[in-house]
Parts: sequence; structure tokens; C-alpha cells
Amino acid sequence: MSTIFEIKQKLISRVETIAEMLLPQGHKQGNNWIVGNTRGDAGQSLSICLSGSKAGLWYDFAEGIGGDLLDLWCEVKGISLSQALEEARATLNLTRPKPFMAPHRSYRRPPVPTGHSPQNLVKTYLHKERHIPLEIIKLYRIGEDGKKIIFPFYKPDGTLALVKERLAQAGAKTKPTAAQCEPILFGWQALFPTDPTTPRTTQQGSSTDPTPFPIFSSTNRTLVITEGEIDALSLAAYGYPAVSVPFGGGSGGKHNWIENEFDHLEAFETIFLATDMDKPGEEAAHEIANRLGRHRCYRVRLPLKDANACLMAGLDITTIKAAFSSAKSFAPAGLRHASDYKDKVIGLFWPEPEQHVGYTVPYPKLNGKLYFRPAELTLWSGASGAGKSQLLSDCIPHWIAQKSRLCLASLEMKGEQSLRRLTKQTGGLEQPTQEMIERILHFLDDGLILYEHVGKSSVDTLLDVFDYCRARYGCDQFIIDSLMRLGIASDDYAKQEQAVYKMVDWAVLNSVHIHLVAHARKSGLEKDIPGTEDIKGASEIGANAFNIITIWRNRPLEDKIFTASLAQEKADLAKRPGVILNIAKQRSGDFEGKIGLWFDPRTYRYRCSSEHPLTPRRYLERPIPNTTLLKNTFPITRVR
Repeated sequence: MSTIFEIKQKLISRVETIAEMLLPQGHKQGNNWIVGNTRGDAGQSLSICLSGSKAGLWYDFAEGIGGDLLDLWCEVKGISLSQALEEARATLNLTRPKPFMAPHRSYRRPPVPTGHSPQNLVKTYLHKERHIPLEIIKLYRIGEDGKKIIFPFYKPDGTLALVKERLAQAGAKTKPTAAQCEPILFGWQALFPTDPTTPRTTQQGSSTDPTPFPIFSSTNRTLVITEGEIDALSLAAYGYPAVSVPFGGGSGGKHNWIENEFDHLEAFETIFLATDMDKPGEEAAHEIANRLGRHRCYRVRLPLKDANACLMAGLDITTIKAAFSSAKSFAPAGLRHASDYKDKVIGLFWPEPEQHVGYTVPYPKLNGKLYFRPAELTLWSGASGAGKSQLLSDCIPHWIAQKSRLCLASLEMKGEQSLRRLTKQTGGLEQPTQEMIERILHFLDDGLILYEHVGKSSVDTLLDVFDYCRARYGCDQFIIDSLMRLGIASDDYAKQEQAVYKMVDWAVLNSVHIHLVAHARKSGLEKDIPGTEDIKGASEIGANAFNIITIWRNRPLEDKIFTASLAQEKADLAKRPGVILNIAKQRSGDFEGKIGLWFDPRTYRYRCSSEHPLTPRRYLERPIPNTTLLKNTFPITRVR
């Protein structure tokens, strides 16, 4: 994925070409490109360094401005940094992978706040009790509505996306004023003012303020992300370009805002994470860093619980600067003592009730026995036609119901065909109505992204796509179907091993789970259930997988049922499982063994009994009203 760092390096490597392209009226003079100004006028005031440690840096001595080549791109063309990045990508032939089917989000615009700028209770509370300078309150366009504080969430272009409110009293909680609004960061209006009544710079603070306020620059590539709106105001009072997450600390769905802010945030080279000094704050910092890029995120350890506590305690700017100066990157720490793992080891023996161990399968026989954990790879194997992809697909709606987000790279089947099967499995219907299909697809939209590329694809290309989906959409499970489509010869065992190594390394680095489909060797013995040694290809494929699951289809039983002449004989034979699911390896779990499953050819679902359950799986909110479609189905209950 082409980041701002990669783009800068590529531009520097072609600095003379870029300088001539942006300012063709200039000329080379020694080690510099010389021109009058960013408008291309004649003269020698503007100089661009073409080589050495300062290659790509420029300065206009007449105007008193300068920067790197991206700054020059913005100045010459009069565009934003985000636009300059897109143009630079096109010029450098750098691409950003896009998924075949991105989630379609429908948001409502909140009502414009009817209040006014703080004059009474809100002003007293924020300024006197929480020590927020009046200039900062104005800069962030805080409103007052009776006893309520109004926090408007503006996009960088000035669009109002969300409004939150809270009582002007200690302990009050913020909440949105309207439902289904777009979650974004709070505070862009201070960094990118669009209201003509809002000053683009802050004014000098009073003698009681912690520090004079610096000028906020929209071209600054440093950003501070806090856990609450008042914390953002507090760090702004110390002079930092601060914004706040919309839903507080913690992890998981609280950070769905990232997909809406992903493009805005790519322009920042350094992101300080000044979340609260508690467990939810730590979880938030790690989740944000993992998705926005650990290479540019730094954890700020504040002296007190949060930024506002520091401001209210009267900590000076020197103390806060020291906290930012000592901020730690999220690079792997490396070696650790055994006792460093105390909490995690205890958690494995005594997990908390709400602790996420891993995702499960929709088959009660395996409840508490099989988990798909973060930072692991599962290999799904079996003979051709055994139902590997089909059974894996049957798990997808179950995982979405468990709040997983998945990226499906089906290299053997077009997106619409994959969704046809998934639609039947999700709805539990043989022939759903058009309305039902739309409802099912809407459900799948919440947790599934399809990457459509039928044919061969390299591992590097696939992982680049996965990088994007992990960063932007928060995907935590990835399906590759199948290994044979990764452009590696069947007898090239070395490359097969390298490919699986790359997948495992990437899964561990990003704390996600990869499901890899691989064919089994042809043994000629259809009665044999495949094991760990029956995977087609290099032996290292299975050795490097955390879990190995094989699927065996009982074709002889199918033939007997087909040829049986008596109804009772058919019924007796049908009581035997037609599919065997073999947990041949589970590195991090205690269970390994086999279970029998029955396949329903109408819905493409698998079940744990020959009898249709009285309460089959249900993923949608309401029962299906069309009774003509229900005559061959059963009552359904919500998946837990």
C-alpha cells in the first residue's frame, strides 16, 4: 500500500523530473532548480535542492515559505495535501488496491444545532471548571443549548457529520443528538476552518493559561488523537493539533470511524495517540495504531489519567512536552520474561466471560472445542468436490453475527456466484424473494468484503489488498480460496513454503486470522478421511498452519441412498452423516477429532443431526413473511 512515506521517497528519487514538471519555467543552476516563485514567475527567489541530504527540500526566500516536494505540489497547484498525494500516486504509477465490494454505508446528516456560542452555564463549566481557554472553545465551535454542551463534528471540508451533547456537569456522558450519523473524528474544524467567522489562528493566551497558543497549520503533518472531546480541547490549550475519537476507548466496533477517516488521515506522517491512561485507553491506542500504521503512531504516556486532568492540575507545557517527547512507537518489543505473560496465561486458563478467545463454527458439536484465534492460519483441505469452500462459506454468516469483518478472496468463483451460495446459507432458503435477497445482502454488507479476481494472483498482491482491507475496514478474518491459484507450480515446494510463511507472518503481525483452502492429494481411496499428511504440495504447508481441518464427503453413502428402492431403507441410510469434519490439528486448542455433519442441498447449510432442528440458525431480524417459501423450512431463532 503506497503510504505518504513511500511517495516522498519516490518523489525524491526523481526530484529533478518533478521540479521541472511542477515549475517548467525554472532552470537548473548547480545543485538547485531555480525559479521566481511557486507561480512560475521569472526570478531566483525559489530554490529546490536536487541532491544530497536535503534533496527535495525547497524555500522561497521572498515569500518566506518552503517545505518538501509534496508541499511544493500543493502550493504550485493550489490543492490540498490529499489531492496532491493522489496526483503524485498517478504520476509515480503507484496504485492503491480497492476491494471488489466495499461496504455501502448510508448515513444521515444531523440537524444543525439550534444553540449559540457558550455564554452562561456551558461557558462557566468549560472555562472555569475544566480550564478550557475561551479561544479554544471558539476555535472548536463549541455550542450551548440550555444546560447542554454541543460538540459539532465537522469534516475537513466543513460538512457537519455528527453532533454530540452532554450536560455541563461533572460525570455527564456525551451522546449523539441523532441516530445513524457518520462517525468521524471531532476537531477538524480547528485544523481546517471553513467558517469565515472562525479565525484560522488562535490568539495569545492570558497569563493564567498553560502556554500561548501556537498557530494551527492545515499543512502540518502531525496529529494528536485523544479519547474525548474535552481532552482534545485540553491538548489544544497546550498548543497541539488535537482531535478526538467519537466513541471513547476500547476496541472493535468503537473504531469503525477509521474507514470514514482513512483518506483524511493518510496525509499525516506522525500521529500521537494520547488516549486515557487505563485499559480501554490502551486498547484504543493499539487498535488505532494497528489500523493506521504502527510506523507513524506513537503512544503518549500522560502524567495523569487524561489530558484534561493534566490541564486542571495546572501542569505546565514543559511537562506535557516531555510526555510527547518520550512517546513510544508501536514497534515489536522483542524479548520478554515469562512473567510478562502472566495476565495472558491466566486468561487462557480462566478467561473472562466476555473475553474474545476466537471465532467459532455454527455446529453445536464443536461448541467450546474449536476457535479461530487472532494471529493464526487455518488450512481447509479435502478432495475436489468434498465441500471445502461450501462449508467454509456456511461459517461466514455465523462469523458476521459474531461481529467479525471478513475479506473473501475467491480466486475460483465470481463474486455473484459466491454471493448466490451465501444468500441461501444466510437466509436458510432455497429460493429467496428479491426483497429477502436485498435484506440478506444488507446483512452481509456489515461484515463482508469481496475481492474479485478469478484466476491466478501472487501472494504479495493478495496481502497488499488485505493490508488495505485491514487498515480501512478493520477486517480480522481473511479467506483465500485457494492455494493452487497463487501462481505457484504444483511441484515448486520451495515457493509454496515461502507463500505460506508470508501468510503466517502477515497474520501474526496484524493479529488476524487467515483461512487457506488447499486440495488433498489423490489417494484413490475415497473411503479414507484426509489427515495432516494428505495435503497436496509441500509438507511445510501443513507444518506451518496453526489449524488443519479436512472435509470428507461420503460418496459411497450417497450412492447407496440413491439406489435404495425402499423408503425405509433410504431413511435409515440418511441417518448416517454424509460429511465428516476432521479437526486434524489445533495448535492452540485441546481438541482434535472428527464430527459427522449432514448437508442440506436446498440451503447449502450443514447441520449436526439427520433431523432438521426445530430452531435452525437465523441471522436476520424478523421471520420471513412469505409463507409459500416457508412451507419447506422450519421456525428459526437468532444466533447467539
